[in-house]
Amino acid sequence: MKPKYIDIAERLEKKIKDGELQPKSMLPKESDLQEEFSVSRVTIRKSLQILVDNNLISRTRGSGTYVNDLKAQHDALHLLGFIEEVSKQGKTPSSQVIKFELKKPNEQVAKQLNLSPNDDTYEIHRLRCINDEPEIYEVTHMPAMLFPDLSIAIMNGSKYEYIENSKGLKIAKSSQSVKPYLLDAETASYLNESEASPILKVESTGYLEDGRAFEYTVNYFRLHQYSFEFISTRT
Repeated sequence: MKPKYIDIAERLEKKIKDGELQPKSMLPKESDLQEEFSVSRVTIRKSLQILVDNNLISRTRGSGTYVNDLKAQHDALHLLGFIEEVSKQGKTPSSQVIKFELKKPNEQVAKQLNLSPNDDTYEIHRLRCINDEPEIYEVTHMPAMLFPDLSIAIMNGSKYEYIENSKGLKIAKSSQSVKPYLLDAETASYLNESEASPILKVESTGYLEDGRAFEYTVNYFRLHQYSFEFISTRT
């Protein structure tokens, strides 16, 4: 049987995620929660600390305890574009192209995209925002032979929508690796962070249904409004 304070924390978390307790709303007073759950103040405070630690609520001295905005979840097991994933969770995504160049691939890019050193690739840097706040700095490489009409206007929107709807290609899968990373000065400036701040660096190679690699992308996740979700099963 789980401890009472954990059970209360889970029940309050469910209320937050189900929308019963809205973002920016004030949580009931500790005395009201004591009465609701028939427990001591010590138990309620332990429950609330769990929610604070999970960034679900924040305490403001002299004011009260408030519900935080829920982070958008990045489901690493399902291949969704940024715009689709964030929009489905009721938040507003946006993109800004920082750099758009046609160039020859370096050794790493050529290897990931199965290209020769003389093939042309696009290198695109994008700042991805959630509710107008910078959240991801993305560096994408795409083969020019697959996407000769690629443009800044297209990359200001949904890359996956362009590939599947405009080009008629079927995206099949993505191979990803996730690593801790300390921000360099340039990337930190775009993400409104300090140099050497810890973030997550996610490298991914996307493949079409016919097996061709269509993108090699490095994403730098700030994680202020994003959380990662992994589901493991025991076989």
